[in-house]
Amino acid sequence: MKLGEVERESIELKIPSKGQYLAVVRDHVTRIGSVCGFDDSLIYDIKVAVGEAVANAIEHGSPEGEKSNINICFSCDEQGLTVKVADEGVFKNSLPGPGEVANYRGHGILLMLALMDKVTIDESPRGTTVHLTKNYMQNRKKHSRPA
Repeated sequence: MKLGEVERESIELKIPSKGQYLAVVRDHVTRIGSVCGFDDSLIYDIKVAVGEAVANAIEHGSPEGEKSNINICFSCDEQGLTVKVADEGVFKNSLPGPGEVANYRGHGILLMLALMDKVTIDESPRGTTVHLTKNYMQNRKKHSRPA
């Protein structure tokens, strides 16, 4: 299968809000990224970005602790792969503001922005949803190899 020749696929994964499930999520990303036609380098980028979104959801988006759930939806189509990570909590902006000193925390969103083509965060009273998108066409140009 070549990039861009993908039938629309959607897979949902619901996990308890526990760090031990991050490996399960990363394993799903590897398999789904492969099925969608991404190479190992791009799959790694997607895996890191999704892992950061899920880790944030576990830490900040779980008002009932380990009783809360995280929903992850993977959607692959002719444009690329979109991953939605939905939690049950209120979004906490942890990026340092202008003039603030950055500490060792709060870089997850920056990683997501650097590794994915599009990142949006939707807030609602029911929870926060992070949308992560990796497109085929933009990445074909970035990662094209000479013939």
